[in-house]
Amino acid sequence: MDKFDRFQLLHRILRSRQYPVSTATLAEKLECSERTIKRIIDAMRDFLDAPIEYVQAGKGWHYANKNKDIFELPGLWLTSHELQSLATLLNLLEHFGHGLFNQELQVIETYINKRLAAHGIERSTFDKRIRVLPLNNRYISGNTFALVCEALLKKRQLTVRYTNYQNKQSKRTVSPQRLVHYRENWYLDAWCHRREALRTFSLARFDRLMLTRDATLEIPDETLTEYFSSSYGIFSGMPENSARLRFFPKIAREISLQNWHPQQHGEWQQGDYLLTIPYSDERELTQDIIRHVPNVYVEAPASLRETVALKLAQGLEIFSRQRAEVEA
Repeated sequence: MDKFDRFQLLHRILRSRQYPVSTATLAEKLECSERTIKRIIDAMRDFLDAPIEYVQAGKGWHYANKNKDIFELPGLWLTSHELQSLATLLNLLEHFGHGLFNQELQVIETYINKRLAAHGIERSTFDKRIRVLPLNNRYISGNTFALVCEALLKKRQLTVRYTNYQNKQSKRTVSPQRLVHYRENWYLDAWCHRREALRTFSLARFDRLMLTRDATLEIPDETLTEYFSSSYGIFSGMPENSARLRFFPKIAREISLQNWHPQQHGEWQQGDYLLTIPYSDERELTQDIIRHVPNVYVEAPASLRETVALKLAQGLEIFSRQRAEVEA
């Protein structure tokens, strides 16, 4: 731990304690000798004007509060571990955010890079050693993201032109509730004034956004959680069905370690793993099941089993036809 880290940790300890802290306790917390603690305190007094005093009656150190002001370290102080965590976060945002955050965070990133260099850590190391592989993420303009965030924070309604999955466009007025990053894409949970119901919108399908003067229709957190979190995946609504999936031994253990749904139930049966999950819309669930074919079987409901079988049959038909045309 270097000098700057110990400055920060000592400051946090003194700020958080109501009573004086002994030299021995500080040495244990900062992982150094008591003599080093006294050198750190002298340095903070000399270079940072830190009002650290020793209280004889309490046999420890504290911040003097003569003017009822609480001492703060000048500037943004972070430990080397915290700097590394932030640098890692910036690296992730750069890949997952489509560049949306780069301009806003450039000042902070510059500061972090300088502080890392002071600790002997090269910022470029993060780019070389940490691999982020975003897949299937759709482009979102910076203006779209900024307007959605502004509507959320200022509690204002948005008017948007929305293109659905079937490529049909409609004009909507929505009251934003929550911004969600799910499977490498951004979604907005909102009250749709046209449908008079809660809906989930993909930000990549927004066009022609405009912030209105009207205040957001706020929905209680309990209602939002129940509506958006009770069903499977990104599709919202109260679950009307329960899927019972049997995973065969080849992948059973791996599936047992995964969290498909907060209310899932798993059990073992002679090497097979049976997973039961609630859902309201079978589209995303069908895709996830097909990913694990041939090591999964849909035991219930029959409608879901038939949907999966139909998708597989349609795919096999296309592959067979294309293969026949190539070989002809």
